[in-house]
Amino acid sequence: MKRYKKILMIWICAIVVVAVSVIVALYDNANQGQDVAKEVAVETLRKVAERVVNREFDGLGMFYASGSDGGKKHTKRKAISEDGEFEVIIDSLKEAQGLFPLDVVGFKADMLNYYGKFPLEEICLEWKAEMNDRYGGAMCALFLKVNPMGKGIVQELSTGDETIIASQNDLGTYYLDDMYTMRLTAYMLPDFGHCVDWADHVLQILSCILCILLLGLAIYVGGQQYRKRKTADTLTKSTYRFGKYIFDSVNHTLTYEGEKVSCTPQAAKLLLGFAKSSELFLTNDEIVEICGWPLSDLNLGSRRRKAISLLGKLFEADDSIQILLLPERNGYQIVISK
Repeated sequence: MKRYKKILMIWICAIVVVAVSVIVALYDNANQGQDVAKEVAVETLRKVAERVVNREFDGLGMFYASGSDGGKKHTKRKAISEDGEFEVIIDSLKEAQGLFPLDVVGFKADMLNYYGKFPLEEICLEWKAEMNDRYGGAMCALFLKVNPMGKGIVQELSTGDETIIASQNDLGTYYLDDMYTMRLTAYMLPDFGHCVDWADHVLQILSCILCILLLGLAIYVGGQQYRKRKTADTLTKSTYRFGKYIFDSVNHTLTYEGEKVSCTPQAAKLLLGFAKSSELFLTNDEIVEICGWPLSDLNLGSRRRKAISLLGKLFEADDSIQILLLPERNGYQIVISK
């Protein structure tokens, strides 16, 4: 039993170590996958936003043309609206933070916003659809903040899975228009399972080792339980009860209330004979045969009485058990009174 427990403990410790290693590898793998998913999400958002803005602007039916100005580099942009004429200095840092080219697509985004038709919801829906094609179950949200020129107000709009709007899901803030009045913050929470690279060799090897250990443990424990049941069945077949006494015919022992007494080979044979007989009764001839005495022995009666007497002493601790001579049946019977 001690050996079994020791092996079991070692096996369980090995499983725990490998399981922890699998969890760590899975976590690292998923983190790497999430980083890749975020990069893909930003690039996908850029493409989707530019496509949707161009499509919606075309729907306005406005004429728009752009071209080079002899290679001349402009440092300012101007905008004229009902609130007046405005001018901004072209900022290279802000240009780099644009979700798309601000000088072209940014102008279209500004016009759409001016007419109250900026397609924020459409951008989010199409972005989420494309992300779900690659990362099933991804949650996406967009938050738009607009500071119109000439107006002392701030407009804020959000769409998508707004419950994920939190710093840990932030993909960055990007400018949308050429006058730097529109800033879009994107949020995405990818599905954990879709971010795991299940083809990763380290993860596969560790998972295989864990499965082998679990299978081995199941086989080992099952085998031990089978042996235990088999042993119990064997013990049950080799043990017999005489009242409160339990006789073990294999080990030649008689146990009474936890105290074990060894039996002589002759006593063990007689107890087994009585146990297997009908009504715990043995004839004189059966006793002679069990003890292996020759029938020609002139002292059979004396030897038989002595053997029964010695057998009776084994039951001295319990007065309810007696071995009685039955002359009319020409034999002896173990009687257990209740």
